[in-house]
Amino acid sequence: ILWFNNLGLFEIKVREHKKSELSHYSSATFDIDYEYPFGSKEVAGNANRGQYDLKQHEKFSKEDMSIFDEKSGKKVIPKVIEPTFGMERVFLAILTKAYNYDKEREYVILKIPPKLAPIKAAVFPLVKKDEKLVKISKEIFQDLRSEWNIDYDESGSIGRRYARSDEIGVPFCITVDGDSIKNQDVTIRNRDDGKQKRIKIKDLNDCALSITRAA
Repeated sequence: ILWFNNLGLFEIKVREHKKSELSHYSSATFDIDYEYPFGSKEVAGNANRGQYDLKQHEKFSKEDMSIFDEKSGKKVIPKVIEPTFGMERVFLAILTKAYNYDKEREYVILKIPPKLAPIKAAVFPLVKKDEKLVKISKEIFQDLRSEWNIDYDESGSIGRRYARSDEIGVPFCITVDGDSIKNQDVTIRNRDDGKQKRIKIKDLNDCALSITRAA
């Protein structure tokens, strides 16, 4: 449960199978269910298969499946615990929770937790034709990409670039503007709330580290 919560999935519950649901080999089964928009579905499970598997194998292979238990001093056939887990189900849970249509911005924002986002940040020069801004932007991009998966975009208006990044789940956008030249700082915009703040260029790597650790 803690692992799911760490991914931002709190809509989790543990459900024990009723006797009528149990498979013929199971003495107890527990499902971990996630509340998807289309209903509660299993994302993982744990079944106690008892001695069924090894006894069946022993029966048909004619091989002894028992082991010596030092505590009891007897030979016993071990019980089998079967965990089940599907990464695609977890991936679907993350995507369905992250998918948000923002009525104010009038487009989709993919609010993937920053540490799971494939692209950690995007770098934009405010004006494409300003060679100084482009130079600083590309330097920042090259510096950050040595450690992180970073995007660079200089096409279209700044608003369109923000929208494109929001739609693919980029947590933060780094904009280089006129003040960046004299102050050696940039604007960082948060995907989820659109808020912006200034940060020194020299501190960007530390900022990127905090992004990957963010919940």
